[in-house]
Amino acid sequence: MRARSKISDVFPILLFLVFTLSALGIVLASVQIYQKILSRAEESYDTEIAVAYLTEKFRNHDAEGSIKIDDYMGHDAILIENIVKDVPYVTYIYAYDGYLRELYVEKEMLGGCVEDSGTRILELKSFDAEMMSDSLAHLRFTDEDGGSTETFLSIRSKSGKEGEL
Repeated sequence: MRARSKISDVFPILLFLVFTLSALGIVLASVQIYQKILSRAEESYDTEIAVAYLTEKFRNHDAEGSIKIDDYMGHDAILIENIVKDVPYVTYIYAYDGYLRELYVEKEMLGGCVEDSGTRILELKSFDAEMMSDSLAHLRFTDEDGGSTETFLSIRSKSGKEGEL
């Protein structure tokens, strides 16, 4: 019988250790990459939700002259007007006190509202809006961490002039 060398005895163990350490290194690298992806997603989550929310509002209320960019108590706001059972209602979407807010009220009751009257939608540091043309709005959202997202939304139906009620 032939004598086995020490290298042939140690080689399978070394090969197993190299394989195990390589697999462990790949798993650790994958975890770090996954954590970075989650961190980036969390950073822009609130602003992306705000974009989706307002996009849906624009699409649901896109009727002639019903969507405008307006000022609500010194804040940029989206103004949506509609009539329900012959009663005019207004919706203001604006940022105040660290939140994107929505105020939905009968038009004649608007005078009794204050900045804090709007329902909190989500945490947001600021919201800027401007009409680029009669049918194109530019919206910019900034979250509490300073991350921002901006979008352009088109109004497909004819719209009135900015600020008209």
